[in-house]
Amino acid sequence: MRSFVLPALMLTAFAAPAYALDLAQAYELALKNDPQWSATTNQYLAENQKESISRGALLPTVGFSASLNRNNISPELSDSFDYTGQQYALQVRQPLYRADLWNAYQKSKSLTSVNEANYQQKQQEQVLRVSEAYFNVLRAQETLAAAKAEEAALKRQLEQAQKRFDVGLIAKTDVLEAQAQLDGSTAGRISQEVNLSSAREALSAIIGNDNSTLSSLRSDFIVTPPQPNNPDDWVKLAHEKNPQLAAARFNYAAAEDVIREQQAGYLPTVDFVGSFAKVDNGSDNSRSFNNADQVTAGIELQWSLYAGGRTQNAIKQAHYARDASKDQISAIERQLTTLARTSFLTASADSYRVTARQQAMKSAEAALAATKAGYDVGTRNIVDVLLAERNVYAAKRDYANSRYDYVINTIKLRASAGQLSEVDIKELNGWLGQ
Repeated sequence: MRSFVLPALMLTAFAAPAYALDLAQAYELALKNDPQWSATTNQYLAENQKESISRGALLPTVGFSASLNRNNISPELSDSFDYTGQQYALQVRQPLYRADLWNAYQKSKSLTSVNEANYQQKQQEQVLRVSEAYFNVLRAQETLAAAKAEEAALKRQLEQAQKRFDVGLIAKTDVLEAQAQLDGSTAGRISQEVNLSSAREALSAIIGNDNSTLSSLRSDFIVTPPQPNNPDDWVKLAHEKNPQLAAARFNYAAAEDVIREQQAGYLPTVDFVGSFAKVDNGSDNSRSFNNADQVTAGIELQWSLYAGGRTQNAIKQAHYARDASKDQISAIERQLTTLARTSFLTASADSYRVTARQQAMKSAEAALAATKAGYDVGTRNIVDVLLAERNVYAAKRDYANSRYDYVINTIKLRASAGQLSEVDIKELNGWLGQ
């Protein structure tokens, strides 16, 4: 996919694109060009460094220091002299028992899991965001096409009415009625042109390309009810797979680690400490006897016996935060239950609504044909014909909208259950034609 998209992007600099951009290609462009997604990815990478930072606190630290100074000594009973003094020191510290650092490291691992789950949620949102923007353009294109066809049909009706009026077959009111219907249709067409421009701008803001022709939704793609066809199954999937809920559960584990981290404030810390120091005051002065190499190694124990109540209150705070994170899990579970059920019912209704709208479109076309026939023999008037004409195109718009509602709400249902991924982009791409 990448090898196809990049040359195509280069060609757009010289000519209008000769290919139709499908959903998979639009998604690839979004991953490369969308600043919002780039910010999300960089934030994810930044958060992932916390575990390494916390682990580093458990590893040895090595420090080096040095000094160089020029000294002048002026004794009362002898001549003054100058000398250069140098000192070098190497220090090593290795934590041996640091319950606070260990639990902070465990917390960072839980927070890494939170970050992973949040990033997975953002990936789902990106798939939904790109798909919704893409199909909104297709929806606007179909709606505009129907509006233009309606306007053209009503214009023909006006021309026919004018000819009939010119030969005295109908009254002037019929011509005025036809003109009024045409004017209303023209206004609707202008609104749909604005809607299409807005939809294209929204997609361009994501993929960084506003000149491409998009692959259209196939007329023969199969509309089926959601599978599994049971809302309880979708609720179960949401509770098991939704990354937002997974993040909340990992956050609870991190809150438990925070409690243990704060409780470690009551415990001692034990470090291994070693150093090597070298003092060099030169060899030709009275200070040279201070020249020495010094090596030390030992165990350092520190124990805070009283910290003004800070540790106790920090533990209380951590417990409250842990309880809040537990409540957050319950809140998200309830939200997902409602969302999964509602999304299932909506997607399920959409699958049946598409069939109903398609039949309504056929019925409207049949009604228009019958109305025109009645008008030709004088049993129906021009108003009946105009309304029947507009009903046909309203039915076509409703049918188109029902198909796009089905597509978008099916995507939202999968997202609610944590089942939306780049694999779905490939499946949705199969619903598109040229």
